[in-house]
This record gives sequence, C-alpha cells and structure tokens, in this order.
Amino acid sequence: MTFKWLPNALTIARCVFAVLCLGGIVQALRAQDLIELGLTQDITETEQTRRVVLEQLWYQFALLSFLSGALTDFLDGWFARKLNAQSRFGVWLDPIADKFLVGFALLGLALMFRTWVIYIPAAAIIARDAFMTWLRTTPRGKSVVDPSNLAKWKTGFEMAAIIGLLVPMALIPHLAVSQGSAMTAMATLLPLALVGMLWIAAALSLWTGWRYMLAAARSTNR
Repeated sequence: MTFKWLPNALTIARCVFAVLCLGGIVQALRAQDLIELGLTQDITETEQTRRVVLEQLWYQFALLSFLSGALTDFLDGWFARKLNAQSRFGVWLDPIADKFLVGFALLGLALMFRTWVIYIPAAAIIARDAFMTWLRTTPRGKSVVDPSNLAKWKTGFEMAAIIGLLVPMALIPHLAVSQGSAMTAMATLLPLALVGMLWIAAALSLWTGWRYMLAAARSTNR
C-alpha cells in the first residue's frame, strides 16, 4: 500500500487548521462578549464561570489548531522526501497553505486586540503574501527563487509572535487578565516583545517581497 497521497493530505489539512484557528478565535470573542454582558446582568456565579471556561477552551482550540497546522508544514515536506512523493499540486498548494495559516491567525489576532499595533503589521504581511502568491503564478515569478534566507527569519518571527500572543489567552482566563490579577512586569513586557517580533516579521515580509520583485524583473531582462 502506498502513502504517496499523505504529503498532499497534510497540506490540505493545514488549510483546514487555518480555518479552525480563526473559527476558534471568533467563538472565543463571542464568549467574551457574553462574559462582559454577564457583568451587567443578574446571572449566577456558576453561569459566569461557565462562560469564562468556554472562552478559554475556544482560545485553546485556536492555539492547538495553529500548532497542528504548523506541524503539518514540517511533516508534509518530510513525508514528501521520505516517500519520494513530490507533485505539482503539492508544490503549488504548499506555499498557499502556509499563507492561509498565518493570514487567518493574523486576522484572528486583529479581531482579538483591535489596535493599530496589530492591524498594520498584520495587513503588511497578508498583503505581501497575497501579492507573492499571485506573482508566483506569472511566468516572470515562476522563473525566480527567493534570493534570500530572510524569508525563513520572517517566518520564524511571525510564528513566534502568533503563538506567543495566543498562549496567554489560552492559559489565563480573560476575566482574570481584565481585572489585573496577571499584570506583572513580565506580563507587561512580554506582549511588547511579541508585538515587536510581529513588526520585525512585517518589515522582513516587505523587504523580501521587494527583493523577489527585483529578481523577477532582472530575470525578464536577460
């Protein structure tokens, strides 16, 4: 029995995990609205606790979905090499699945924090990735390989930032955070560092995109 279909199945699964990650964040935000509504209503403490637990579970679901998607990014390439199962479909879909996973997670973060310090880098990364996906479908883009390893650093920074910003929401109930019980010096500095990493990823996204465009332009002039 052959398992050469496995790498492509994992790549498709990454697209599914991307949707699940965003869906988990949306559901968590709905639960958060119910928590805030409960503070103004005469509801039982048990019901309010249930809503807090439900919100945290949805954030945990979103985090696990993102981590699962990131794991498939490693496994599909590993299995493709082990099984000698490279295909045109896999080569085409793999970078798109990567961008889906990161893009949907960034949309979720933008919905969570609702601040320009997330909107701007998220928009820059998503816009660059959408443009690069289109460029690679053109004859000019197909003939060029990214001339820099900076793209790997960009991926590392954005992955670390996304996971780091999701972890506290998954581990600490929103109500506890909003009441300030977790506002230590570490809890203040860590988000700043993670947001800084997201801005670095955005800067690297724009820089590597520009280098790719220049390489594509030079290839057509040869």
